[in-house]
Amino acid sequence: MVGFKPPLTKPKQDLARQLWRASGTAFDLNRIGVEMPEQMSALFVMDGEEIAEITRDVAPLTDFYPKRLNEVHPDLDAAYRFAYGYMESSAALRRFHSSCLIRKIWPAEWKRSLDLYFMLREIRFRSELSGSNWLAELDFYLQRTKLRVPVLDICDSNEFRLALAQDFAGRSQAVPAEVSSDFVAEAVAERDFDRAIQLLEAERERGFQSDKHFFLLTYLYCLKGSVEKAEALAAAKALPRERDSFVDWLWGKLQAEYGFRPPG
Repeated sequence: MVGFKPPLTKPKQDLARQLWRASGTAFDLNRIGVEMPEQMSALFVMDGEEIAEITRDVAPLTDFYPKRLNEVHPDLDAAYRFAYGYMESSAALRRFHSSCLIRKIWPAEWKRSLDLYFMLREIRFRSELSGSNWLAELDFYLQRTKLRVPVLDICDSNEFRLALAQDFAGRSQAVPAEVSSDFVAEAVAERDFDRAIQLLEAERERGFQSDKHFFLLTYLYCLKGSVEKAEALAAAKALPRERDSFVDWLWGKLQAEYGFRPPG
């Protein structure tokens, strides 16, 4: 939550972009997933008028630790339904553009082409609360954005883990198996697919840590145009005989977009 003290002045775009040029603030912003100024607009949830409306019948809080001694657990489903009304991208965009506060202080150039960023916010919200098709989500980020943080997250890493992995690897002559997955995530996030494939192939020789990396390698081979390698990799993998909706989706996607021939 952000508060303003009048008089309000519109921020200058050049000054705002300096936050992403200075190493200290850039690191902090990237760490919380705000990698470019355009994403600032998508942090909007509601303004003071909306807050006043939804809290109109709520008594003022007088306890610094409300419900501290209460064993009643919150209704997470109700909380999700309430929050989703503010996270759903089309409704959130309408609320953003109709806000009196935004009309007063937000630069016009920051209001353009926001559909993607509000959509990204909704996707991340839904994924964190109810899960998602991780590879479909990864494909969306790689194909439609230049963002790094959500890619790291989908690949089960983050900037903190990566920093530790780099420190650990710096004391070793080769990439330790324990941190290989973090370097795979880094390579994918940087769109260095050749390096990601190299790391995944090294892991394949040791034995994949999880099926997730097998599917990721298959996908990356197709993305790089090495469909035959993807087919050979898939054919060599012993998958369960039972039908799997994720596998069916992936084979269908790779077949439709890259001409991949599923095994069997």
